[in-house]
Amino acid sequence: MCAIGFGAAVPAPAHAELPAETPAKPKGPPQYEISGGGEVAGPSWSAYSTTLVALSALSKSASGGIREDGWRLRAGVGYWRYADDPVKWVAGIGAQKVSLKRSGSFADLLLGYHKGFGALTVKGYAGIAYSNERWLQDGADAGSPGSDLAAKVLVESWLNLTPAAFAQLDAGWTSLRNTVTARARLGYRILPSLSLGPEAGYWSAVDAESDAGVAAWRYGAFVRFEWNSGEVSVSGGASDEAAGTDYYATINALMRF
Repeated sequence: MCAIGFGAAVPAPAHAELPAETPAKPKGPPQYEISGGGEVAGPSWSAYSTTLVALSALSKSASGGIREDGWRLRAGVGYWRYADDPVKWVAGIGAQKVSLKRSGSFADLLLGYHKGFGALTVKGYAGIAYSNERWLQDGADAGSPGSDLAAKVLVESWLNLTPAAFAQLDAGWTSLRNTVTARARLGYRILPSLSLGPEAGYWSAVDAESDAGVAAWRYGAFVRFEWNSGEVSVSGGASDEAAGTDYYATINALMRF
């Protein structure tokens, strides 16, 4: 009787045939896109992450990629925070500096379609958005709105003006406080992978405290570095609103796979 120790290799019989290797499946176009970023604007900052899926990825028969025509599912989450010490009118006291801190989380789930029209690419989305805000004044709750659900619409467009120049326009609307956002960029590729140019932005909403309309404009510039499966961009400039003019800076990155 012969014992074989654990881990000892038993040679295969001389006549045994090894199974044939299965040929590797050819790699298709990217069908997923993950992006994230953040921004600082005066006394506030925010961060976000978004996942975009070509619905063809869920079908065994379709093979369309994330940069080709087709349906998309978009899910995003984020967080923002504001902290400042403005002078406010306090009943029974008068003008006094107060500590204001506000924060909020947000998320959305959107269904959309990606369509190319020659040099123009348009992506349209619609779905639901979630928001949860907390307001503090001098450490005490100051009428926090809490959580809300809203309808959301988003349109993104890209136009190749020449092989080296492009224009980008994104706009969105959310039913919560009738919020409107927009951003426009005009870029020029100084290298095949490096582009830069001016940008402008707009934001408007109904103020939750006064029920009055408020708006802000942005004017700045961006730099964008791209490669086959992703890109990184940074931007900065001035933000102009009723309270005054401040600075802003953003960074965004995305990967396709």
